[in-house]
Amino acid sequence: MRILIAAIGTHGDVRPYVALAQGFQSAGYAVAICTHVTHRQFVETYGIPFAPLAGDVRALLASENGRQLLTQRNPLVAVRQLHALAAPLLKQVMVDIIEAAAGADLILASTLAYPNAVTASHVHRIPLMLAGLQPFTPTSAFPCVLLPPSRYPFPGRGTLYRFTHHAAYRLLQWTSARLVNQYRQALTGLPALRYLDVFGDLIAQRTPVLYGFSEHLLPRPVDYGPFVHFTGFWFLKERCDWEPSPALVEFLRDGPPPVYAGFGSMSDRRPKETAQIVVEALRRSGQRGILATGWEGLRAELSGPDILLIDHVPHTWLFPRTALAVHHAGVGTVAAALQAGVPQVLIPFGVDQPFWAEIAHRRQVAPRPIPRNHLAVQRLAAAIMQALHEPVFRRNSEQVGAAIRSEDGVSAAVDVVRRFMAPQTTAAQPSSPA
Repeated sequence: MRILIAAIGTHGDVRPYVALAQGFQSAGYAVAICTHVTHRQFVETYGIPFAPLAGDVRALLASENGRQLLTQRNPLVAVRQLHALAAPLLKQVMVDIIEAAAGADLILASTLAYPNAVTASHVHRIPLMLAGLQPFTPTSAFPCVLLPPSRYPFPGRGTLYRFTHHAAYRLLQWTSARLVNQYRQALTGLPALRYLDVFGDLIAQRTPVLYGFSEHLLPRPVDYGPFVHFTGFWFLKERCDWEPSPALVEFLRDGPPPVYAGFGSMSDRRPKETAQIVVEALRRSGQRGILATGWEGLRAELSGPDILLIDHVPHTWLFPRTALAVHHAGVGTVAAALQAGVPQVLIPFGVDQPFWAEIAHRRQVAPRPIPRNHLAVQRLAAAIMQALHEPVFRRNSEQVGAAIRSEDGVSAAVDVVRRFMAPQTTAAQPSSPA
């Protein structure tokens, strides 16, 4: 059986799907990943066949429109900005996913890839499953991930929460329907898609959905049916040939565990200012620091024995050697810190990051989040001290970490797919001659 995984996003967004592909390969499936060319080397390094997908997310997020999207707190505006960024690429994205899915028996699509993967599944008449890193199924337990949770407190708002999910579906359909349907009809001759044609299975919970996160972080809602699976996180097994730099080894050896600070793929309008805030907050709180430069680079006058600048270092290796992780609340980085059992200080930029930051805070593995536009030296230093010195954060981080390490999210996802596809595989086999 051949599986195509279609994934749109940054390095951190694609990384869990490489882990998922590894799991399918180990189980004997043929699997390929359709994603942006900027991720090609990363995907192929792990032995996963690659299919190209239009778009350079790094360049998009570094643009002025991309920077505005990452700091946008209004979900209505955020969806419109997302559509404006994606609109010039929609036709080629649809073409690429349709071409990559030729010969596949199943498509697994990330949240952003899912609407275009619907057309690919119709063209090839093969099943489609959502494999998401954010909860996208309507529920009364929490609002749509695009909503700032601090404005919509969780308890006692069930009807409102469910409405926000349906509203998000309709908004996504409204902003993209004209172009998507225009390209769909021109490329395939298929009829136009309506709102329920795209999201009906997710709403009715008729087909399995894979969510690559743990119920130890986000409890599974009681109104989710048996088709919705919280598998656990999809952690990538690092290559055995990776080694840390001598400078990093020496820095870790020469003092107490440092604080990690990094904002992943998030483009910052003022990277030098951000770096200065982080470094001053670390020094004010008496902590050594490791700063990950990211795409924009956290640039400042950072000379001194208490601060080390690094490029990419696997979180699975680094985080267990740190005292605390300060980051943007991307779910992959949240998961890595939880896996390591270290507390976190979360500085969400936008999109789904405020949601995960609020979830982590409610799980008491992190103090109250600091939105990026509220970041200041005194506020960050206080949060660092709180996370390091209030025992509840260390205790809960260790407990949640132990629970997460006991899960095998990749194997659980593979098992769901195996059970779902078994009847269809059997039906496709020719009957034996009498």
